[in-house]
Amino acid sequence: MLRTLKVRDLAIIDELELVLEPGLNVITGETGAGKSILLQALDAALGGRPDADLVRTGAEEAAVEALFTGAAPPAYAVLAAAGIAADDEIVIRRVIAAGGRTRAYVNDALGSLGLLRDLAPHLLRAYGQEEHHALRRVESHRELLDAIGGLVGAVEEMRRRHARLQAATQAVAERREAERTAAERVELLRFQASELAGARLVPGEEETLGAERSRLAHAERLAALVAAAEAGVYSGDASAVGTLGRALGGFAEAERLDASLEPTRRLLESALAELEEAGAALGRYLSGIAPDPARLEAVEQRLGELARLRRKYGGTVEDLIRRREEVVAELERAAGGGEALAALEAAAESGRRAAAEWAGRLSVERRRVARELERDLGRELATLALDDARFAVRFGEGRALGPEGWDEIEFFLSANPGEEPRSLARIASGGELSRIMLALKTLAAAEERGATLIFDEVDAGIGGAVAEAVGRKLAQLGRSRQVLCITHLPLIAAFAEHHIAVTKRVHAGRTTSTARPLTATERVAELARMLGGARLTRETREHAEHLLQQARPRKARREAAQT
Repeated sequence: MLRTLKVRDLAIIDELELVLEPGLNVITGETGAGKSILLQALDAALGGRPDADLVRTGAEEAAVEALFTGAAPPAYAVLAAAGIAADDEIVIRRVIAAGGRTRAYVNDALGSLGLLRDLAPHLLRAYGQEEHHALRRVESHRELLDAIGGLVGAVEEMRRRHARLQAATQAVAERREAERTAAERVELLRFQASELAGARLVPGEEETLGAERSRLAHAERLAALVAAAEAGVYSGDASAVGTLGRALGGFAEAERLDASLEPTRRLLESALAELEEAGAALGRYLSGIAPDPARLEAVEQRLGELARLRRKYGGTVEDLIRRREEVVAELERAAGGGEALAALEAAAESGRRAAAEWAGRLSVERRRVARELERDLGRELATLALDDARFAVRFGEGRALGPEGWDEIEFFLSANPGEEPRSLARIASGGELSRIMLALKTLAAAEERGATLIFDEVDAGIGGAVAEAVGRKLAQLGRSRQVLCITHLPLIAAFAEHHIAVTKRVHAGRTTSTARPLTATERVAELARMLGGARLTRETREHAEHLLQQARPRKARREAAQT
């Protein structure tokens, strides 16, 4: 139940604190006085997206604070899941900066907009004129039936199953499309695999062949250069090996004369051994190098083949080897495509059966709820001056399975005796729509224990005895829960247990809206204003008192029955 609403610097509200009571509370006031601002404040408190221009001109920020008590257990479960302590009271505070940024607090703990939106349906349920117009849209009828029958959870499960079915069906379609193009792809892959495998690629081959091509292309020049080097080192008359060998022969006598020359002799011997090894290596190189046009042509062809493959596939020889392995792996996967398609088709069929089974169960439940709704709504409409109305819920046939099942649902109404029920969306008047929606919400309220119900101008398109019936129905709702009703009709306002008036005034060039509960005397004056306008007369006051007297015995009998 909403106990206190505090608003500061919001639109034309400077500062306001409103204490609300159990039962039926009506809110009245001239058009433009600020009644809708109270609803905007509550919407902001419970996670709505307020416009930055809602902040009062000249203020840095606006603030809305709402105190709730006796909320339904799910509200406290939401808070517990968020780690926020709560006993009986839930205090929500929303601060709106002039720049548009907002902050939210729940029981003095910083909260997210998601938390406020999770709390909202357990604390407040608001119904405005757009709800009445929703009855003119046939597609909304199924949603209303599901809400009244408590089938929202079942519908969510239906959506999940249908989403899984769609995903499985899409996977089958994609696999089939892939298989339609797989033949060409497989042929291409086979050609690539054959080409790359036939190339017998070896890591580092291109670098090795490049060096060999350079040797073969310059074989004569290399032979001449290496032969000269070999002669100078080893085989020539004045070779380094011969010169160093002769030097060592004479050095032996010097070592006999001076033993300290032994390390030097060893160095000379080591140098001679390395020169001899170098000479032998040069000799072997000379014996292996010779012009070989056939081999040079083969090397050129192999390098050309590697260059062609690199241009075709991109990258280095090592990249070509990796590409060969990828092609082979893709061919292996393609070979198992039939098995993959069969598995996907089996999954899609399983998803179809699961969705169809749930749609069948949901349809059975909807038909049960529809029978109960036809019976219960007829009784409710009779209390709203539609005594002879007949309400029917009809199910269409042949609808494809969708996210909400396969039921097509439409409400039908006969408002007059002897007339067959016709499509509610096409034949109901505005006043009838208002009453039907009120009756529907009365039934739905049984599933919304603890939440405050707000009706914004439920009196659209009605008057006279019908307005009196609507007022009586709202009073009936107020017996078991808190109801807030914004109305322009004195016939409805007279049934309230608590009356709040919204007024605005201009002071020092600024417009300010205020709201406060009315005393019994003030209430007569407000009803008289609603009856006759700003100029109060003795007749309008007497009429207002008469309306209150008409409504008061009903309340008195109710209180007597409760005791």
